[in-house]
Amino acid sequence: MAKSDLSKSDITKFRVGDVVSTVAGQSGIVRAIFATFEGEPRYAVENDGALDFICENRLSLRRDAPLAA
Repeated sequence: MAKSDLSKSDITKFRVGDVVSTVAGQSGIVRAIFATFEGEPRYAVENDGALDFICENRLSLRRDAPLAA
């Protein structure tokens, strides 16, 4: 397995379909999770039809999720 691969046994803080908030105050839906070359998880977060690629420490889970996943 290459270092940049995430397997099902890897633990990530969020899952596909989770509604999250960014440190900038925007909310979105996690659409994909992948790893950088260093093995760090990155999240593709959809916000108003556009994807933002955000590192894990810049996201938090929204409990009051106004968006449909």
